[in-house]
Amino acid sequence: MSLREKYRPVSVKNLVDQDDFVKAARSWNIDTCPPNILLVGPPGVGKTSAARALAMDLQGDYFDPSNFIITNASDDRGIDYIRELKSISKQKGLGVSRRIICLDEADSFTAPAQKALRQVMEESYKSSIFVLTANDIGPIHDAIRDRCLTFYFKPISDTSTSRLEKIVQLEGMPVEWLPMLPNLIRFTNGSYRKAIDILEGLPRSAESLRTHLKRDTTYLNKAALNLMGSNFPMLTALMTQSLESGQSRFGVLKGLRYRAKPLMESESDWHSFMLTYGEFILLATQWPDDDVSFVEYFVAKLRKNMEENI
Repeated sequence: MSLREKYRPVSVKNLVDQDDFVKAARSWNIDTCPPNILLVGPPGVGKTSAARALAMDLQGDYFDPSNFIITNASDDRGIDYIRELKSISKQKGLGVSRRIICLDEADSFTAPAQKALRQVMEESYKSSIFVLTANDIGPIHDAIRDRCLTFYFKPISDTSTSRLEKIVQLEGMPVEWLPMLPNLIRFTNGSYRKAIDILEGLPRSAESLRTHLKRDTTYLNKAALNLMGSNFPMLTALMTQSLESGQSRFGVLKGLRYRAKPLMESESDWHSFMLTYGEFILLATQWPDDDVSFVEYFVAKLRKNMEENI
C-alpha cells in the first residue's frame, strides 16, 4: 500500500485547508446531503480524498465498494458509460438509503455524456449522491453546474505541514526533513499527493530531500540556457525531468520564466515566450495529472511562436 493510500483521510474533519467544504459536510447526514456536489481545484489538493471521506462519514459501517462507487471520467468519458451508470444510480445502497457515486475528473466527459449525466442526476436524487471532481470548471456544462453545490479546493498552504510531519515521524523518516516540509509543499505547488509521493520515493538519508529540491533548480537553470540556444529537444527533456521530480506544472513554468527573463535580449523572443506562457498557465490545471506530454506541447507551441517572430 502506498503512503498516499495509507494516510488518506478517513473523515472530512481530517481534510486540510478546505474549510468551506468541511464546515458544510460536517452538518450533513445521509438523508440531508445535497444530491449533487462539484469539487473544483488543481490536481493533488484532496478532491477525491474528500469524496471518499464524505462517504465514510455518511455511510459509517456500511461504507464499502458497493455503496461508494468511484470512477475516473477521463477513462470512461462517453455516453455509453453514463448509460451503464443510470441503472446503478437508481438502486438503493446496501444498508443505507443512498449510494455515493464519485465521478473523478468530470471535466473530461464529452458533451453528449454530460447531457446524459444531467438526466441521470435528475432521476436518481433519492437513491444516489453524485460527487463530481474537476481540475477546471470551464468544460463542465451550465446544466450540470446549476444542479450542483460547488466547492473550490485550493492548494495546500506551506504552513499546513502537520500531516506530512506525522508521516515522517510514523514512517521513521529522517527528522532532518521536518524543517524542509514547507519548502516541499511550495515545490509541489500545494499538492499533498505529490509531496507524499516524493517523501516515499526518497532514500532515507538526512540530505536526500534537500538534494531533491535543489536538483530541480539545476534542471530549470539548464532548461533556460537551452532555451536561449534554441535547443528545443534538450529544453523538453530538462522540463520533463523537472516535472517528473515532483515539481508542479505551475512551478516548472514559473521557474523557467524567472530564469529565462534576464537571459533574453530579444524583445520579440520575450513576447513569444510570455504569449505561450500565458496560454499554458491557464491549461496547467486542465491537463491530466502525471501526463508529461504537457511539456511537449508547450515547447512545440513556444518554438512555433518564436520562429514566427524571426
